[in-house]
Amino acid sequence: MQGEPVARNEFSGTAHTVIQAHTIYGGIHFNDGRRPVTGRWLAGQLLLAGCSVAVGGSLFALRARDDGDGSALPGSMLGPVAVAVALATVGLWLAVRAILRHRRSRVLWGDLSGPELNAAADRLASAVREQLGREERLRRLQDPAPIPVRWDTAAQDLIDHWENVTGGGPVDLGGRFEEITDVLDRVPSGRLVVLGPAGTGKSVLMVRLALDRLDRLDRLDRLDRRAPGERIPVILPLATWRPQAQPDLWEWAAELLGTRYASVATGTASARDLARELLRTGRLLPILDGFDELPAAVRPQALRTLNGTLDRAAQIVLTSREGEYRDAAGEARVLTGAAAVSVRPLTLADLTAYLSRTATPSPRAGSSWRQVLDPRTSDPARAARARVLGEALATPLMASLARKAYSDTGRDPAELLDPGRFPDSAAIEAHLLDQFVPATYDASLAAAVPGRHWDAEDAHRWLTFLARHARTLGTPEVTWWSLPRALPWPVRHAAVIAAMVLGLVALAPIGYSRPVEGPLGIGSPPLLAVAVLFGVTAVIDDAMDIPQPRALTTRGRIPLLLRRTAAVVPIAVFVVMVATMGDLRSSLYPVVPLVLLVGGGVWQDTADHALARSPRALLRSDRRTVLALPGTRAFADSRRACAAALSLLPPLALFLSQQITTNYPPGVTPPAHSEELVTGGDWLLVSLSSVAALLLYGFAFSAWGKFAVARLWLAATGRLPWHLMEFLEDACERGALRQSGGVLSFRHRTLQDRLAPPRPSPPTPAPTPDAPSPWQVLAPALSPFVLCLMLPGLVITLNTPDDERYRSVPEACVLLDQHLAARAIPRPEATTREPFSNGESRCYWSTDGEMTPRVDLVVTIGRAEAGQSAVQEAVMVFRSVDTISREHARGRRSMLSLGQEAVWWRWDGGGQVLVRQDNIVLNMDMHGPAADTRLPAFAEEVLHRALTKARRSS
Repeated sequence: MQGEPVARNEFSGTAHTVIQAHTIYGGIHFNDGRRPVTGRWLAGQLLLAGCSVAVGGSLFALRARDDGDGSALPGSMLGPVAVAVALATVGLWLAVRAILRHRRSRVLWGDLSGPELNAAADRLASAVREQLGREERLRRLQDPAPIPVRWDTAAQDLIDHWENVTGGGPVDLGGRFEEITDVLDRVPSGRLVVLGPAGTGKSVLMVRLALDRLDRLDRLDRLDRRAPGERIPVILPLATWRPQAQPDLWEWAAELLGTRYASVATGTASARDLARELLRTGRLLPILDGFDELPAAVRPQALRTLNGTLDRAAQIVLTSREGEYRDAAGEARVLTGAAAVSVRPLTLADLTAYLSRTATPSPRAGSSWRQVLDPRTSDPARAARARVLGEALATPLMASLARKAYSDTGRDPAELLDPGRFPDSAAIEAHLLDQFVPATYDASLAAAVPGRHWDAEDAHRWLTFLARHARTLGTPEVTWWSLPRALPWPVRHAAVIAAMVLGLVALAPIGYSRPVEGPLGIGSPPLLAVAVLFGVTAVIDDAMDIPQPRALTTRGRIPLLLRRTAAVVPIAVFVVMVATMGDLRSSLYPVVPLVLLVGGGVWQDTADHALARSPRALLRSDRRTVLALPGTRAFADSRRACAAALSLLPPLALFLSQQITTNYPPGVTPPAHSEELVTGGDWLLVSLSSVAALLLYGFAFSAWGKFAVARLWLAATGRLPWHLMEFLEDACERGALRQSGGVLSFRHRTLQDRLAPPRPSPPTPAPTPDAPSPWQVLAPALSPFVLCLMLPGLVITLNTPDDERYRSVPEACVLLDQHLAARAIPRPEATTREPFSNGESRCYWSTDGEMTPRVDLVVTIGRAEAGQSAVQEAVMVFRSVDTISREHARGRRSMLSLGQEAVWWRWDGGGQVLVRQDNIVLNMDMHGPAADTRLPAFAEEVLHRALTKARRSS
């Protein structure tokens, strides 16, 4: 039936098992061992997920029933609750992951594979057509006519055996600019190598080839004769491939297409996955432009990759300089099944016809291009100079530069015949390259050019910086989001470092430096060290990556939202629930901000570079996304999200400090000031610091945020103008740069090389696919590993009330020194002096070593331990001593107005005072005359000394 996919079955090589197929497309091999996800696998995963959730829910229900009285300490609940919530979390994560993988597999492998991919190919064709049409207009390919580029069949050593190319003998592949599509059609294998020196118009030819192929597809569509899955031409600049970082050529191609044409994505598959499948199934015609721009050591390996991964029916076009391709083919072999053409230099007749049409008509006949390039003059010297000029202008690049420097400015081209200034063609080429910027920014043209006027020297300096920056990055593209790579390290990461510092400031009221003993006696890492670790991880990860511009999107976000929150939300609920002793309702409130931030990061995606109207439009799109979803950019990546999530920890800890109820012994009420543990000042500091840190993280991890810092720094140092976007747009209008969607590049690669000459580099060994960088291997697993490592300590820290008001107190003999003891007893001598051990210090004074009269002091400081409060521990010490005294009561017991609670025991010949202030307990005994009158005053003075010299937590 018409409109159905056409089966293309071919057999070649040795015998294989033949099976019946619905549709077979020739394409590219991705040898990654992927397999389709079957319904049986999905059912098994869902069954396993259901069992995990059921077991976890049962354990939690049983534990809740056993501990319904709420008397159990949170430490006793930690184990069972952790197991229950972990099982439920794993079950939910398995279910969501299985459903999403099955949906994605149906698109890429299942029954809907053909129609879905055909629709994706049609969307890609529309995007490519819009991009290349804009590029054709900006390059002025039809103004007033294209440069008459011609080519011939290349030398036989650059072409594969004709039997592999045509199945028979050789064919004539000669042609001219408008015939490039017909020449490719003459090659039955569909593989063509376009060779020629620099500046001969190979890239322009590829633009024309892609547009002609797309126009043909449009005509077939109108006639309803195009088969679904027809090959869509896509131009892939090989200069952006980094073999050392990404050895797989086709994985790089899929990632590049997915980034440039993000609009191809659907709700079940990303643009990268669809581009990968379009390449694999042969629905695309890859045009690999700039093979010669790869490092010399990589070119042979690239040819081997092409020959080893292409099916027999796969089609491909490759452009390169002839010498570089010949050298690489000598080490490997020529592209299998590929014909080759070699671009010819422009003749004097071609140059005369083209340049004469571009110049303004002049009444001076001797100054026209036709007279300057005419070799048939009666003057032999002038004829020889015309031939030298023809050699210099033999490439489309030099012809276009001559047009820019002379035809567009009205200057007299006859000066190019001066033998004193230009003794050979190389001098003419250098002159045209050097005159391009001054001619483009000529002050005499200021009145004709609207907008801001730029000084030629400044413009030359700015363009030189852009050329050198692109050279440093190893790419021909000039993008505003890559400019931060030119900044010094401290400036580039200033926003991330400032966000990390604000996060640490927000932790200050929480007491982050307090050591908390973890399970099994293992000390949990202080929150300060964890925050610094995640911050450093974020800075390193930020240095390894260039953030791409983002755009708001709503298509297919629900599956991504489920995948993102399937593990984050249960873990967050578990942490808070354990800290609040199983109070599920209370644990939901602090999780809401995290869900909003993680979910907000889902509603943004990489902006489509190719379909963007301009770089300024991409910048506005990214800025709009950052401002519409503040702080969410930091949660778009898991490694950076760990650092940003620590900004939520201080408000969470303050919330838990108010929610946690200390389990005091029966009959003991909490201190009256317990609700003042979190003051209004604490909330103000933590809230402002946390919000500022989150906003700074979102700003710092965005392309707009980094560009804002780079723009200010580069303009202040004079390397770029203050009005950068306006300058870049003006450079495109003047012809110095060209725009391809939201990406800029120099209109002439040779001009870029002139502004920033390439540095000779030592030969590098061929890339090894099994040798990724250590950071690429370590980075994805570092943050989850650290998170798992710190989770028990984090839960315990949050589960421990921060009421340790006094971190240390002087020893007993410092509080009750000899001078104070002498006021109670005569001639005191220290009979016992014990420093702090297990939170307790003792000091006994007697008269001349006798037992009586005597004054004793025991100082106890309560320490916060796992799941227990420092005040609670002090209360338990106070109660235990009071109980023992009551059991051995020999006198009267009464209350004193000291500290938060105090007990006064009196008996014949002595007395005892027991005082507690927050987490400090003082136990003071006195044996001797007048103890009942002096002891309360002594105890008050000792308490005053203790509180004065103690180190507070705040």
